[in-house]
Amino acid sequence: MKGGNWVVVSGQWTKRKGRSLGRFLALDAALACAACTTFAAAQAAYRMDSYVTLNGKTQRAFAWCDAPDRVLALTKPAKAPSTPQPVTLVRLLKNKPTKIQTEPYLLGPGDAGAGNLYVSLQPLRKTNIRQNDWFVHSSNVENVNDPAYRMTHIGWINTPIDTAQCRYVPDAAFMGVTAKRTIIIWENGSKITYATRNFDGTPGVSLSGGTRAQNDIGPEYTFNTAGYTYLLKFHPHAAFVQVKQGAQVLQTEPFLAYSISTPLSNPAQQEQP
Repeated sequence: MKGGNWVVVSGQWTKRKGRSLGRFLALDAALACAACTTFAAAQAAYRMDSYVTLNGKTQRAFAWCDAPDRVLALTKPAKAPSTPQPVTLVRLLKNKPTKIQTEPYLLGPGDAGAGNLYVSLQPLRKTNIRQNDWFVHSSNVENVNDPAYRMTHIGWINTPIDTAQCRYVPDAAFMGVTAKRTIIIWENGSKITYATRNFDGTPGVSLSGGTRAQNDIGPEYTFNTAGYTYLLKFHPHAAFVQVKQGAQVLQTEPFLAYSISTPLSNPAQQEQP
């Protein structure tokens, strides 16, 4: 698979130049904590939660990856992956978004060192490829346990089928993928912005002036422009983005995978596209 070391700069996907560690997109906060010192954890400024939808049910994700041509996501194991734990790998190819593939794997244990964390990822099916070639890679420096980062930096998910190098948005409050696009929310004080990256290569949307509301279900973000309303709604069991023209709903897209970065000083705060 073709991949690059991608980041978002000024709202645009940009290929990083120079030395590359390879980055992940969304890693469950528990993984980051496993590789951090007590002091670093005490300095954490954000809580990061990741989710994946599998067979119509949204559940916690261990990690997910927005690669240039595919989306990979791993369900969260029942226990910390200090020993091999059963998980499901979810795969969506962006040129075939209606066909979602799943495969059972064993996740763990992890190996940390030199600013990196590698967690073993072994398929349950037989293969002739060396097993130590498969892993989930993240940074144990750039993560939510450091107040400088809203999301943990994930670099690769390697499997017998995929070598997926993942895009990373350092300051995103929310990042998620539907079957058609990647959606990002940035929230800096009262300034809330929204951007999309369409899988089919058509121009995405960039909006500013968003507002956030909170009810008993969860947070929502609203953006209004030229008679259109963009609504992103999140709660622990589902998330979706909806576009309306006046009172007419034009489209609703559920999220396949998404991550939310919440300031620890305000646990109710969440994000949307």
